[in-house]
Amino acid sequence: MPLEVTGLKEWASKIKEIEKVFKSVKISDIALQAGAEILRDEVKRRAPRSKFGGKHAADHVIISAVVEGKIAIGFIPDHWYMKYHEWGTSKMKAQPFFEPAFNAKRKEIQQAMYNVYVRELAKI
Repeated sequence: MPLEVTGLKEWASKIKEIEKVFKSVKISDIALQAGAEILRDEVKRRAPRSKFGGKHAADHVIISAVVEGKIAIGFIPDHWYMKYHEWGTSKMKAQPFFEPAFNAKRKEIQQAMYNVYVRELAKI
């Protein structure tokens, strides 16, 4: 008695749709943006603030556009000196805030990016 298999064409079609989701530049850009927003918010929270009431670098954390699958998070050019707070100098002890922010939110960032793909896959 021969074995009859049905539904393979539909299954292959679904797999191609899933592949499109994972290869989509638009969806990966959305996922990067979702993760970047979480990191930006945590960097803002942890960044040092001026004791003299001036501009606070924490209020000027920006997210770049996604370029070739990469996104940058940092400060506006007026706050170029924040790298010295992060890494220190020969005369100033490092007061890291950026790397600890990333380490604290790593799982949440990954989850947010994962959720974007889950949401897109649910549409199939």
